Amino acid sequence: MNILNQQKIKELAGEIGEENVPVLLDIFLGELKMYIDSLSSGSLPDVPQYLAEISHALKSSAASFGADKLCGYAHDIDARVKSKKNIDEVEDTLEILAILKETQVEYLALLNQLQA
Repeated sequence: MNILNQQKIKELAGEIGEENVPVLLDIFLGELKMYIDSLSSGSLPDVPQYLAEISHALKSSAASFGADKLCGYAHDIDARVKSKKNIDEVEDTLEILAILKETQVEYLALLNQLQA
């Protein structure tokens, strides 16, 4: 699964205008950083609840920006939450953190490319 779906970025640029893409990417990157920082802090009182909340939010934002791998994992966690299946606090945190970081790297590179 793609980390960054270039076709989705092209569609987004067509919808909102190419000049607005960097602004929205910056907002998306801020969201990713917030989630990475929160999950990395080790101070969340209820990690499964936090994973459920961010997965619900990421389903739409990741889809909007073509972050296919992140969107897919967010859908997976959200589906498990809705069907009352367990979230593995350690495994799911490590997995979503890895995907968030991969996504952050790819989208930072895209943002730098667009601003060059």
